[in-house]
Amino acid sequence: MIKSDNILSDKGNSNDYLLYAKGIKVKFDSVVALDNVDFYVGKNEVVGLLGDNGAGKSTLIKSLVGLYKLQSGELYINGKKKRRISPIQARKEGIEVVYQDPALIDDLSITRNFFLGKELGSSKNPFKLYDKQSMDKITKKSLQKLGFENVRDVNDPVSCLSGGQRRIIALARCFYFGKKLLVLDEPTASLSEREIEIVLDLVREAKRNGLSVIFVTHKAHEVFEVADRFVVLDKGLNYLNLNKNKTSLKEMEKILISSRLAAVRELAAGVAHQIRNPLGVIKASAEVLEEDFQVSSDQAGYKNIINMMKSEINTMNVVVSNFLDFAHQYKLSIEKYSIKKLISNAINSLPVYKYPQIDIIIDVPGNLQFYPMDKSLCEQVLSNLILNALQASESISKILITATVDNKLRISVEDFGTGIDEDVKKRIFNPFFTTKKNGTGLGLSIVHRIIDELSGSIELESEPGAGSVFTIEI
Repeated sequence: MIKSDNILSDKGNSNDYLLYAKGIKVKFDSVVALDNVDFYVGKNEVVGLLGDNGAGKSTLIKSLVGLYKLQSGELYINGKKKRRISPIQARKEGIEVVYQDPALIDDLSITRNFFLGKELGSSKNPFKLYDKQSMDKITKKSLQKLGFENVRDVNDPVSCLSGGQRRIIALARCFYFGKKLLVLDEPTASLSEREIEIVLDLVREAKRNGLSVIFVTHKAHEVFEVADRFVVLDKGLNYLNLNKNKTSLKEMEKILISSRLAAVRELAAGVAHQIRNPLGVIKASAEVLEEDFQVSSDQAGYKNIINMMKSEINTMNVVVSNFLDFAHQYKLSIEKYSIKKLISNAINSLPVYKYPQIDIIIDVPGNLQFYPMDKSLCEQVLSNLILNALQASESISKILITATVDNKLRISVEDFGTGIDEDVKKRIFNPFFTTKKNGTGLGLSIVHRIIDELSGSIELESEPGAGSVFTIEI
């Protein structure tokens, strides 16, 4: 993982870039949204601007075009220092922006929204304010280019359009009017897979035509296809600046997940400590009710209520334990340990008796004896993966656990259950994301975090109906 405190330290001067920002600071009252952020865009370059929600991505681009005031910092556009900038001035500099909220006026027509502030004058009739016929034609053609095949009457108000259709209008306007730099803030939100591919193709076309693009997203797999370089923000700070030829999609996704997990750790610790003490009081109260109080009627019903309370309290305690595990600062203790015993211990720590119909098969070559590892952390990783496989398996099935060593230890846990679709695969390691009715969404997040601490890697292979394979390498 490569981090950058100052991404401009060795990047020449402002004249080399289309846009060059140094030491940007933005505050909202006492909240610092951006703190000493550096950012630049080269000529004919596509930059992926990434980070989790709240990282400062949208704040940065809005600051660069004058929607937000800079408290400090320097901004250069086309090699010229800008003491002040406004959205209108940014457009005059050849910069077009698509915001997360497409910024359309409901009561105006599709055409009027498309040409808002850039209406075409009428050369044939000086008494007309604008050339409506030409504007309608250009609007319809631009929308069709973005896959809006069944373009309704472009004179209809945009209030009758869906969120995805509104975004397409904003994108079409940006690609048509952008002369030097296109700024796309979460451009694929609300779009279908087909529409996303069209947007990516238009980004490639813009680069071929000599334009630059800032592609803001939290989805590394989308921007990775088209970007030349990646900038990652975290909590309003520069986190990473990396050329595409020095990384891979897997590495970028790992970086984003690690950044996300670091942010959630603080939340998890705070929530766990706030819940743990009152939860202990409630549990003690339930035990007192059970032991010291007698009821004259419906004793069975009373006992059921007490048991239900205790069961729910125990469930909450598991959640608290998961939160604390997630927030825990790990201290590595590396020593040689038996691979077979590692797997056996992980299995024995689980309630496998609840899954009598599932066979667990261990395939470890006889020559694999000991390997240097943190026994406790590795057992925790394996137990989470095996439990995940048990829960994903069909009523009668098996789980296959294999291990190999080739410079590094590789352990795979394979189930033959229902599999995982692409959308879930993209979010599977996100904190609090779960497909289980009673899950906390932290099990696989904890796995990913531990693997990160061990400087290892984790991969998932799965298709719906074909089971899943989680492979860790340490």
